[in-house]
This record gives sequence, C-alpha cells and structure tokens, in this order.
Amino acid sequence: MVSSAIESLARRLLEAERACSPIDPLTDEHPDLTLQEAYRIQEAALEERGEPRIGYKLGFTSEVMRRQMDISGPNRGVLTSSMQVDADAGPIPLQGLIHPRVEPEVALLIERDLVGPGLGRAEVYPAVRWAFAALEIVDSRFRDYRFRLEDNTADNSSAARFVLGGPVHLASVPDLRLVGVLLWRDGRVVDGGIGANAMGDPLSAVVWLANSLGEAGGVLEEGSIVLTGGLTRAHPVGAGGTFVVESGGLGTVKTHFVDGGEGEDADR
Repeated sequence: MVSSAIESLARRLLEAERACSPIDPLTDEHPDLTLQEAYRIQEAALEERGEPRIGYKLGFTSEVMRRQMDISGPNRGVLTSSMQVDADAGPIPLQGLIHPRVEPEVALLIERDLVGPGLGRAEVYPAVRWAFAALEIVDSRFRDYRFRLEDNTADNSSAARFVLGGPVHLASVPDLRLVGVLLWRDGRVVDGGIGANAMGDPLSAVVWLANSLGEAGGVLEEGSIVLTGGLTRAHPVGAGGTFVVESGGLGTVKTHFVDGGEGEDADR
C-alpha cells in the first residue's frame, strides 16, 4: 500500500475519533490489508496526533478477549499523554468517546531500554521494578465494535483512556501470574481474572512487546508504561457508572463515568 493511502486511512481514523462518529472497518474496503500496513497506519495517525508518547498497550493477550472479539493473536498500540487519567481527577466524561468499554489489567513500568528481538523473561524481569493495578478504557472507532485484527491494529488497538492505581514494588508481589482481579460496577462484581490470563504472565506480555518492537526496528524505552492486556472480557460503560478494579497484591483503582449524551452507545 502506497504512503498516500496509508496517510488517508490514518486521517479517516483520526476524524472518526475526533468527531465521535464511527466508521466501517478498513478491511471492508481493503480486504487484503496486512498487519504490517496496519502498523504503518497506526504510526501515521500517531504522528498526526503529535502527542508525547508515554508507553504501550497490548491487546488480545488473553484467550477470553480473543474469543470475545474473534481475534487470532495479540497486537500493540501506543499510549499518549492525553490518554492517562489521574485517579483523583474526578469523573471521566463520555463526551469524546464513541462506545467505551473497560478492562482490568496489570500495568508495569520499564526502567531501562529493552532491545529485541530474542529477549526472554530473564532479560525483562530486571528491567521492571513497579507494578500497578490498572483500568483501561478502550474505544473502537469502528461501527458496532466490528473489526479484524488488522483494523484494530490500525486503530491503535482501541487505545482511549487508562487509570493507574498506586505503584507496588515488584519484589513484594510473589508472582504476577497469581494476582487475582475483580471488576466491580456500582458495587457489584461483574467479572474476575488472574494475571496469568495475559499470555500466561504479564512479564511474558512485556517480552512479546519488546520483541515485536525489535522486529519492527524499535525499542521498548526506559520510562514506558505498559498495559499488559485485559484480564477479563471488556465491559461496556453504557450510560456511565463507577468501576473499581480490586487486585490482590496490587491494590485498587477506581473511576467514574458521567453521561454526556454523546457517543454511539451513550443511551444503552
């Protein structure tokens, strides 16, 4: 696919996001879109966005998420500064979002550059000191939440917002694979999972990310926040409400949504 087509599709996704107006999947018009081309579209949109990059998010690292969305494998997106929401900053308005969904996750902070490919867990573990309970708000720019892996990758893996709990020293967490999470909505548990749902181990998800970036000529940079992937199904926000991620060993993180009357699912 030529550069002009890549840039045109990137602008189409950005316009859908800015207007809160979903579009049909790119693969409806371009059924032969490759994953490599999808990452080029993602990068073009990020360049156009022009915001500081602060980390990465992983999509479809859990079997439950792959089954939910009929996706065959993981992908990666980029976190920018405008996506991070302070847990104490008040409610998240639904204005500016199309049909948001929430996922409980484990987030990790990378403290030195990781250069793949060829890395293993033994190389990654020393580069991670802090872990966080996290709540990611994903928001596909595609109508009816319908997409293929290539569409979702071009759409920056549905990155929209995220909230982190307090930092927890990794040495105080016996095993991230065994960290249990509960997702609460308005005082009721709606789902649960464990850290092992993210590629068997959230650290293995970081290994995959560093190697994937390395294969593309990139580096997992020091200071990056990494959302290692949803540990449960993604749950629609609908008209709002209070969501809490309760994580054994990592504490809690909470956010509240207020209905602004906009977005495809604002009345559901």
